[in-house]
Amino acid sequence: MYGTNHQFLSILREVDSQIGALELAIGDGEAPGRAAPALEALWARRRALRLLLLNRKVEAAKKVVDFQRWRDGNGALYLFAAPPGAKRARF
Repeated sequence: MYGTNHQFLSILREVDSQIGALELAIGDGEAPGRAAPALEALWARRRALRLLLLNRKVEAAKKVVDFQRWRDGNGALYLFAAPPGAKRARF
């Protein structure tokens, strides 16, 4: 599930629009019990996407790029790929 920065930016824009729609729905009082957990999951997804893109940018700015670190955003890709609320294995 490795993608390009452009693909991840596109996903980030979709997540941002979904967050905006849910925030408006909660503000209007529409189903706050169901929308709040979905909003939290979207915020977590947005944080993971931003972290992935930031880590890729930092790694790409180095003189010698470790492609493995760039590709997975120094581990941020796994945060993005994990379902919300999933526990990560500790090694």
